[in-house]
Amino acid sequence: MIRLVLVDDHPIVLDGIALNLEDVEDVVVVGRASSASEALSLIGHAKPDVLVLDLELPDRNGGEVLRDAKRILPSLHVVVFTAYSGRERVCAALESGADSYILKGTPSSELLEAIRTVAQGRPYLPAAISSELIGAFRESGRERLTEREREILRLLAEGFANKEIGVRLNIAERTVKFHVSGILARLGVSNRAHAVAVAQKLGLV
Repeated sequence: MIRLVLVDDHPIVLDGIALNLEDVEDVVVVGRASSASEALSLIGHAKPDVLVLDLELPDRNGGEVLRDAKRILPSLHVVVFTAYSGRERVCAALESGADSYILKGTPSSELLEAIRTVAQGRPYLPAAISSELIGAFRESGRERLTEREREILRLLAEGFANKEIGVRLNIAERTVKFHVSGILARLGVSNRAHAVAVAQKLGLV
C-alpha cells in the first residue's frame, strides 16, 4: 500500500486528487496540507511513501519545502504537481530532489502512474517534460558525451555500483566517481537515476 500526502493551497485541487484516488486499491491518502508548515509537520507524523507537492505555496518556496521534506524523511519520494512548466522550473525541482514533475490538467491516470513509479524508487517524467529537458540538453551541446562516459552510463543503466564499474572497466573507483559527476553535469541532472532516465529518452543507453 502506497501512503500518500497531498499538498496544495487550493482545497478543490486536494479534493479532486483524493476523489480520483479513492477507489485505487494500492494507494491511500494519509494526509492533506495547504501550507508548507502543515506539510512538513504532517510528513514527520504520517511518514508517507509519496508526497504530491504543489510548489506554489503561500508561506514558503516550494523548492525549500521539497528539500526540507527529504531531510525530515529521506525515504520520501516526491511528485511535483504544478501548473507551471519551463526548463528552469523543471530542472530546479529535479535538483531539489523531485522524483517526478507533473502538470495540472494531466489525466489522473498519468498522475497515478507517476505515484506508483516513484514509490518503486524510479523517476517518472511525462513525455512533454522529457521533451523540455532533451531540448535544453541538445541546445547546449551536452549530448557529446565521451566514449568512456557512454560506457559508464550504460553500466549505470544496468544497475552497477561505482566499484563494480571500476572492476569491469579496469579503472579506479574514484575515477568512476569523477566520470559520473561529469555525466550528471552534462545531462543537467542531479542523480544517477535521473541520468539514466534522460539517457534512455535520448537513446544513449
